[in-house]
Amino acid sequence: MQIFENLSKIKKPIIEYDERRYIFSIRSLILLTIGAPISAYLIYLFFDWEAQFWLHEIVVKQTVYFLNLFFNMGAEAQFAPSGKYFWKFSIPGQSPIYFETFCTGIQAICIFAGIIIFTPHSQDPTAREDIVWRKTKALIVSSVIFYVVNIIRMIIQINLYYIGYEWADIHFSISAASSFIAAIIVLLMHKWIPEFIISIIYTGTLVSEPLKQKRKKQVKEMVEKSNKAELKPMRKILKMEKKTFSRDISSWSDDFGYTIEGDYLVIPPEKASKFIELLMQDKPFLKESE
Repeated sequence: MQIFENLSKIKKPIIEYDERRYIFSIRSLILLTIGAPISAYLIYLFFDWEAQFWLHEIVVKQTVYFLNLFFNMGAEAQFAPSGKYFWKFSIPGQSPIYFETFCTGIQAICIFAGIIIFTPHSQDPTAREDIVWRKTKALIVSSVIFYVVNIIRMIIQINLYYIGYEWADIHFSISAASSFIAAIIVLLMHKWIPEFIISIIYTGTLVSEPLKQKRKKQVKEMVEKSNKAELKPMRKILKMEKKTFSRDISSWSDDFGYTIEGDYLVIPPEKASKFIELLMQDKPFLKESE
């Protein structure tokens, strides 16, 4: 709770993307973190309930239809309730393949549904004006893509099994290979719901802000006492690359009229107050460096 209280006191950052401003409440970010996985799990449990096994029937029968259409293999969809398996594929010359909820691909749809539903809305009215439509579109398109890809995956796997490949060899490998579709869905989501990726960046900014303020405060106190600042925290404040820091900090200090002595940045006494002013602004040293 103390963490949330500290975060609530921080000035909210504003992220601008595609000519829109994104500002999120702490509450909405917490809801995304907690609500998305819980809702995904609950949706999956709903479809794993016996009353929803109509989905098993649809997927099995559609897969069998395309197997026989493309490969004329004589596959059959058989209803054979036994434990968690209610449907199975009957493949000529091979042992049957039993079907469970996980084989429907619904788990991927559940995960993305949870993310889409709980992705936070920007507090800026322009950015959130069409968010419901964008979420609806992303949910429908991602669900259709996952469903179709899952059918294609099973067609490929069962055909390879039919021609003689070991089921254990093809089942997990092809399932893993098809996971690249998730990356495509993420790209589609970013097109229609950039709020998801932006909210992750936003959260990182909020979490790191107390550390940034603490670092700036330590530098400020040291400059007030000795007109010096350690180079290590200055590198992080100025967001300079470690590999090129020596060169970059030397050039930067010359521009501002500071000098470097060992591991310290030395600020002339007459420039100390201006240094602190530039240090403590939201974007340190931005105005003068421009």
